[in-house]
Amino acid sequence: MKKTVLGILAGVALTFTMTSCGEKLLTDEQVQAEIESAFEAGKAAVETEADAKCQESFDARVTAEVERMKAEATTGN
Repeated sequence: MKKTVLGILAGVALTFTMTSCGEKLLTDEQVQAEIESAFEAGKAAVETEADAKCQESFDARVTAEVERMKAEATTGN
């Protein structure tokens, strides 16, 4: 009898331990917050990359525009 009760208690304890360690499901608000934080992180990375590309070619674009305006002013006179 003692072994049976101890076996049942051990089984219940094992079952309780296994179920309490299970995957925790997120609420709708938590899921939405995770999505928004991932989106914002991705958005910041894309903006940084686009800004870097723009700055890379900025001097060349300004120089080309100045040369175009000089040529236009010379042909206009």
